[in-house]
Amino acid sequence: MKLVKSTKSKEEQTFELIFRRYYVRLCGFANKFIGDAAESEEIVQEAFLNVWKNRERLNLDDDIRPYLFKSVQNLCYNFLEHQKVADKYYQVIEEVYKNQKENYNTFESVMYSELQTKVDEAIDSLPRKCKEIFCLSRRDGFKYNEIAEKLHISVKTVETQMSRALVILRKKLSDYLVLIIITLLLS
Repeated sequence: MKLVKSTKSKEEQTFELIFRRYYVRLCGFANKFIGDAAESEEIVQEAFLNVWKNRERLNLDDDIRPYLFKSVQNLCYNFLEHQKVADKYYQVIEEVYKNQKENYNTFESVMYSELQTKVDEAIDSLPRKCKEIFCLSRRDGFKYNEIAEKLHISVKTVETQMSRALVILRKKLSDYLVLIIITLLLS
């Protein structure tokens, strides 16, 4: 298949042909891994973008198909790993955020109040868009695609903003990690 050599020579029409030939199949392949059609499309687009950006450096044989499928597979694995880490952290934040004070004795209540104040302050310190997206997701229970639709932005933007929120909250609440764990153990 001569398509690879043409892609390397920056022929946009050839790249478009490769895109049209494999896009739908790659989206289906990605969706088998992550079970989210919108996110699968984002991953496949990212794979094609990487091919385009690195077209001069890619050392491919005559067939680009195996490279594309492996690239999409790796991006899916990265996405799933990121989701695992993010979900665990969000569960801790959500648990702390949603717990009720009346379930604690006096010491636990004071500890919870302090932690709740710190969590609220950390959330309030997020940039406006980050805070809005974080609250829609964690407080209101919206899924990423629902947030994207509601705010007229891409799912990738929602994911990026949630990642930023996570990084900021992790930094701001790192001193309270022990308190968070104790609070969860007591609940």
